[in-house]
Amino acid sequence: MARSVRPTVTERLNAAADLLDGTVTDAGGLWSRATVWILRIALEQAVDGLWARISPQLARCSMRAQLLALETCAGPELAGRVAGLWAVLSRSGHHLDSEPAPTVDELRDWYDETSRLAGELDRLGRSGVPAVFGRAPRNRSSGSHRSSASKRRQR
Repeated sequence: MARSVRPTVTERLNAAADLLDGTVTDAGGLWSRATVWILRIALEQAVDGLWARISPQLARCSMRAQLLALETCAGPELAGRVAGLWAVLSRSGHHLDSEPAPTVDELRDWYDETSRLAGELDRLGRSGVPAVFGRAPRNRSSGSHRSSASKRRQR
């Protein structure tokens, strides 16, 4: 059976750069939206790579769920930047006749931000597992698991 070959984040970014630079000429009028989709896939792949290293079960969740969970290990600033870029790329990738295609300047900014965020996510996953994922479960003494409300009801 043939093995599936999945491009790396870097290869996807290189493909987007080729579209932006005009190296790929057979994309016709679709090159700008193709660039957006490649950037979004690269960003999603960078998030998936983080989860593969620190919490593989999260990689099976929807991207929206993954983005929500990202705050617990990446912090609100990085998680917000990733979620914000993902939302912009998602919206821009859908063609609407009433909206113009993204401009080259927008695409270059999104390319730069995708590249930065992919690098930050890669470093985050390799610099040590965040404490929230490595925390041992709390030891509870017998009977203390009941809420104070249920204890009051029993009185």
